[in-house]
Amino acid sequence: MRPGARAGFTLLEMLITVTLVSLIMGAILGGLHLGKRAWETGKSYETVSEIEEAARAIGAQLARAASLSLVRSNNAQVVAFEGHADGCRFLALSEGEAQWGGFIVTEIGADDRPDELAIWTRVFRPAEGFGMGRAAMRKSSVLRDTAHFRLSYFGEVEKGRPPVWTDQWTDRRLLPLLVGVRLAGRSAGRAVDVSFTVALRQR
Repeated sequence: MRPGARAGFTLLEMLITVTLVSLIMGAILGGLHLGKRAWETGKSYETVSEIEEAARAIGAQLARAASLSLVRSNNAQVVAFEGHADGCRFLALSEGEAQWGGFIVTEIGADDRPDELAIWTRVFRPAEGFGMGRAAMRKSSVLRDTAHFRLSYFGEVEKGRPPVWTDQWTDRRLLPLLVGVRLAGRSAGRAVDVSFTVALRQR
């Protein structure tokens, strides 16, 4: 060491070191932020896909509604379809996938948890009737974080009158022509609306 030389870093060396450390930290933090954004985007996309899948499942079940009549205790014939704003029950054609063919009782609505949407099914046996409780049916959860669910029905409410939209469809002679489904699920703190309309087969 030369006489009079001081140990340590020069100001220029300190500035270069601080600059390099800042660049490295910026790159690391930027990578973490980018990774977090990618993870959030992927999670949001997955949730939206689940909501869309729930809409497809509900639409497919409604499209299978069968135009069959039930005989009430007063001998009046009504279609096997009971529709309310918060859910509906109907007889559907089984396509032999998970059932044994024939007809199945299907119910769509909210579970005990108001934000969980589910579909209940059971093979239809005339001796048991159409109004068995949910405990006797098989439940399939379709959406666990529902923001909004409401049904409406379009058809002939009074004989000879033009079809209208209504939020009740009970004790009717015919199936509704259309079922409007207002459905929204929660994704990343916002409601994702996937509302749609299903046309029912009348024969």
